[in-house]
Amino acid sequence: MFVTAVGRRVDRRKTAENVYGTLTSILNKGRKWGYFIPEVKRQDIEFLADEKPKDEPFYFDANTAARVINVAPYPFKVMFIVAAICGLRIGEVTALKVSSLDFKRKLLHITAALDYATRKECTPKSHNSEAPLHMPEPLVKHLQDWTDKRYKPNPDGYLFLNSKGRPYPSDNVIKYGIHRAMEKLGIQTAKGAHIGIHCFRHGVTTELLESGTPIQVVTRMMRHGDSKATLDHYAHVIGETERVASEKFSQRIGQNIAQLESDAELESASAVKTA
Repeated sequence: MFVTAVGRRVDRRKTAENVYGTLTSILNKGRKWGYFIPEVKRQDIEFLADEKPKDEPFYFDANTAARVINVAPYPFKVMFIVAAICGLRIGEVTALKVSSLDFKRKLLHITAALDYATRKECTPKSHNSEAPLHMPEPLVKHLQDWTDKRYKPNPDGYLFLNSKGRPYPSDNVIKYGIHRAMEKLGIQTAKGAHIGIHCFRHGVTTELLESGTPIQVVTRMMRHGDSKATLDHYAHVIGETERVASEKFSQRIGQNIAQLESDAELESASAVKTA
């Protein structure tokens, strides 16, 4: 029904009720004029509950990410550096192979992900997720050091293996890597906050947006489906462009207020002299 469709569209029960009230008045008027109009009772309408506001995701800003990385043991340290700089998802990190690294062109190829539970190799989250990423110099340095000094050769070429010679379970990366690092640093979080590799990913996206990076660039770097997906997840982030625009506009308002206050003072002083 139209009223219900409107409610779904705007996610507001009150809007749907207002539309229902308006239509009811129109239909009642039509009946008074002699038109045959079937009655639609209120109980026949599905009024959706208001959508609850989404909690802002917990994330590591650049400083917190660096602290977590600094206290994390190997190989988690390198895994977190990759996540903190490139914004990879947990399955994409654990699925990295030596063949994923192109040091010559400074590219990190994301072609697979490991299933969270089974550790079986599968495709990344979406078509857009399967893409090469730029490897900044700090990441090149750490990954070259890892492959030269700490990498354990294996038939499948996985970059990070546990003591059993298998890729790490996602839970263990979070439990023994992130959680222990946070406990060591005394980082407190709100009850129910989701803590994982995504804290690095959310941090990358938030910092990029706040620094004024164009939304389409952030979308490509985070490999989202489109800019709408980025905005849906990070609408709460106020970028540098918005801050500058707000400051400029507020200065104009402030100047006008100051001018009006000055004019009022002059008028008051003039009135006193005349009296």
